[in-house]
Amino acid sequence: CGGVDAAVCGGDVVVATAAVRQEGTSREYLPLEYPAAASYPVVHALVNACEALGYRTHVGVVQSKDSFYGEIEPLQMPVGDKLSDSWSAYVKCGCLTSEMESAAIFSVALARRKRAGAVFTALWNVERSNAGLPDTVCMDSDRAIRTAVNAVKILIEQDRKNGI
Repeated sequence: CGGVDAAVCGGDVVVATAAVRQEGTSREYLPLEYPAAASYPVVHALVNACEALGYRTHVGVVQSKDSFYGEIEPLQMPVGDKLSDSWSAYVKCGCLTSEMESAAIFSVALARRKRAGAVFTALWNVERSNAGLPDTVCMDSDRAIRTAVNAVKILIEQDRKNGI
């Protein structure tokens, strides 16, 4: 994912609690007014895994979109003004990152009554770069992968204790 909130730096881990539905798939599963939210037990397990691994972690809302280039070069798009206005609103709302999957995953899981979560490693933060703030470029998703694996172990252990 790419950082949006200035507190997120390249290499940080982000656990999504919900996703802005700026993509098309979720519209086939949920009413527009219904949020794309992660399952609390999964979020809790992901956060616990991050803490156990000692990762710098952010927990909150992320933005999901279909268009990679709409984020990277919004003003090159015919709807660039709309994209820029939406991005500014997400920054003001404290959106942590921008990515391309979680809204669809959360929506399908909600519609099917299954658990879902999302964890990301921030590659960089365009807002930090635009503001002239230092940032790290991280091209390694190892932290998110390790977090996910450990969170699944936590969930399996919890399910066994609960007889699930």
